[in-house]
Amino acid sequence: MDLRTTLSVNESFLEMLTDCKNRGAKAEMILDINGLERAEGIIAEIHTDDPQPYIKLQDGRVITEKTIIALNGLFRPEYSGC
Repeated sequence: MDLRTTLSVNESFLEMLTDCKNRGAKAEMILDINGLERAEGIIAEIHTDDPQPYIKLQDGRVITEKTIIALNGLFRPEYSGC
């Protein structure tokens, strides 16, 4: 059986992203941007004051929080199926 750990229904990844940034830990993500893709890196900036909260990695890549479907092994509930 395939089992995935998921966020609670109205939860976002912002708290986990902030923790990764504060610890200088790598964020390993699966994104849904017109199909699934992987991204990883150290978070340089987090912008929560934007209508579409986003992060900026040290390599300059900008990622909108709502496109992250998994972060360090934790999935959004809508992606918990097999």
